[in-house]
Amino acid sequence: MKSGPQTGRSRQEVIQNELMWHEEEAHRRMPIDEFLYAPPAFEPVIDGGIAFLEAKPEKWLLEVGCGEGKESVKFREQGLKAVSIDLSHVQLQRAQELMQEKFGDGAMFFVQANAEELPFARDSFQAIYAKAVLHHLDMDIAYEEFERTLMEDGRISITEPLAHHPIIQFGRFATPQLRTRDERPIPFDEFEQFAARFSQSEVNTFFLLAPLAYIFRVSPKGERLFRKTHTFLQRVDARLFRTFPFLRRFAWYSIIKANI
Repeated sequence: MKSGPQTGRSRQEVIQNELMWHEEEAHRRMPIDEFLYAPPAFEPVIDGGIAFLEAKPEKWLLEVGCGEGKESVKFREQGLKAVSIDLSHVQLQRAQELMQEKFGDGAMFFVQANAEELPFARDSFQAIYAKAVLHHLDMDIAYEEFERTLMEDGRISITEPLAHHPIIQFGRFATPQLRTRDERPIPFDEFEQFAARFSQSEVNTFFLLAPLAYIFRVSPKGERLFRKTHTFLQRVDARLFRTFPFLRRFAWYSIIKANI
């Protein structure tokens, strides 16, 4: 089960390309990421993934792919002992700056690391949280690393953009410069197959019609209408996914909630 195009290049070459892009080009994504992910648009996804972990303050949690640190802040607010990793030193610097801005210090464990070679001992973590990182990785290697570093009876939540939402597909096609050459959003059936490798798992999907609400967020005075419409369409989406399960493959995001 491989993520990414079959280029014939080694994983070391792929990871190096990912690193260079995120160090030098990822800033181009910041305006669109702010537009898409600014609260409360993704709170149901993020909060649901974190809540499932039932992370205990006395045990360690691993955040894989912390990016600019938005979820790192949530872990700090909940008093959790978290180690946040990212491939990019630039992203880690931004996460530390956000921590400083929010709490007046950078008191968080940030580690520059490749998620395919986690620099931690076996059974190091009671919980693992990963968001929008699996589609950059070799899924077989990622699973082995998650299984190796997660304690017995530990919990993991993995949130990923899926491959076949029509509007998002068009956006990706129109903006190739905003993503790396090797990343590949994961088709829903592959995501389900990955989830099935865990001893217990469930897969939740989000955002089928809800992205239509972003048309209101374009307007400087449209945020309130965006929030109301987005919330309403999320409820519609949930009913559609229950009534017509085949529509799940067209969702924008999906979460695996699993136990090792």
